[in-house]
Amino acid sequence: MKFIVTGDWHFKGVNPKARLDDFQQALTRKIYEVYDLARQHRVEAIIVPGDLTDSPNTAWGTIAELGYVLKQAPCKVLAIHGNHDIWAGNAGSKHRTPFGMLARLGLIHDLSSESYEPYELVPQRIYISGHGFTVDTDTEKGKHQFNCVLTEYEEWEGPIIHVVHSMLLAKPPGFDMRHTLIDQVKTNANVIISGHEHLGFGIIKRKDGVLFINPGALCRLTAHPGEIERQVQVALLTVENGQAHAELIPLKSALPGHEVLSREHLEQEAERDERVERFLQLLAQEGESRFLEVREIVEDIAAREQLPEEVKKEALLRISRAREELGVTCKR
Repeated sequence: MKFIVTGDWHFKGVNPKARLDDFQQALTRKIYEVYDLARQHRVEAIIVPGDLTDSPNTAWGTIAELGYVLKQAPCKVLAIHGNHDIWAGNAGSKHRTPFGMLARLGLIHDLSSESYEPYELVPQRIYISGHGFTVDTDTEKGKHQFNCVLTEYEEWEGPIIHVVHSMLLAKPPGFDMRHTLIDQVKTNANVIISGHEHLGFGIIKRKDGVLFINPGALCRLTAHPGEIERQVQVALLTVENGQAHAELIPLKSALPGHEVLSREHLEQEAERDERVERFLQLLAQEGESRFLEVREIVEDIAAREQLPEEVKKEALLRISRAREELGVTCKR
């Protein structure tokens, strides 16, 4: 039995800043190529590990287009919700989102609500489950999300495929970010399929035999150097005689990153930030000179009006506090 595994789709109707082409058209072409691969390899299902949509607030016209695309699928589309499919990490909001509607209409099979088992394969049975994104994902409290909960069976001897939306990495990222390392995952599954991390790690078989798959997102949303360089691809997962193996398949419809992505907006933002910083520096310098003038004025008024010394000091103190709140520092 075979499956096509994709990364995040992020279906949306508005172009990301970095895209030079029509994002929705480009993504739709990739999805249809995935369908062609599904027919060619006669797969049981296409598996999407979260972020099917780019936002729970996606326009209904865009969702209608996604629904039409999903209706063309040559096989079942198994999915879980990602952080972009729900409101604020609240899995309970799923039924109020486009993802929940697509599942209710039967256009996708929501693995986080109901597992999937191809019954026609008896006696070689495969169990496919999923756990969607929550606020606990990639935390100590959420580590159970990598375990398949066999609600219908006390014992299971066949292969288990479990789908998650986790920042699953092969090695530490080198900076502060919520993530889970593949070596740290404790699971009863034979195969872990993950989304969320757009660059992907491909296919990794751990020493204990557990197969981890993330081919990378089906879309390119940013002009990150890694996104520009990476090959958009999917994975073909095959389960045979109780064993699972996978291979990566590049998508021909995915143009090279430098043809569809631009870093111009990032350069413009950097230039703007530099100008703002320079302006603030000049403002601080000007503010310092103005403060000296204000101090002289306060002292002159205090002398002319014969104000008590404590009144003058209080006035100057309040002015100093206001300068501090405004971020004006003395550079002497």
